[in-house]
Amino acid sequence: MILNQIGSSSIIIDNKSMMMDTAPFMWEGNTYVPLRFLAEGIGANVTWDQASQTAWVKAGTVTLTFWVGKNVMEINGKQKEIGAPVILKDGRTQVPLRFITELLGWDVKWNEADGSIALTKSMEKNKRNGYGYSHASIRR
Repeated sequence: MILNQIGSSSIIIDNKSMMMDTAPFMWEGNTYVPLRFLAEGIGANVTWDQASQTAWVKAGTVTLTFWVGKNVMEINGKQKEIGAPVILKDGRTQVPLRFITELLGWDVKWNEADGSIALTKSMEKNKRNGYGYSHASIRR
């Protein structure tokens, strides 16, 4: 489980509280999250190349590639549209939350009353897409 809130640098991953060096935020109608914390929160590894402004996320047999300023990314070499550009803010690669979570097979539920975003994934979806993640929840 991952819990977070827009504008807050505090994050809880599997009941362990940690501080991020940058907080999630809204930009042009999209919720953006720091790629490294989202990826590492689900057990993936992140590599960054400053010269090309490229980030790679390795999760099991899946490699995701992101380029700052582009609204496309690659999954194991196949390009996908992500609906909003990857941006660099506070020295961190920020990605649109909804696309990334849906890409990983999570169901995204928005609770306007308390500003929370719940991300859940059934075991059946787990078996279908093979990414291996079962549940996450992010509070806005």
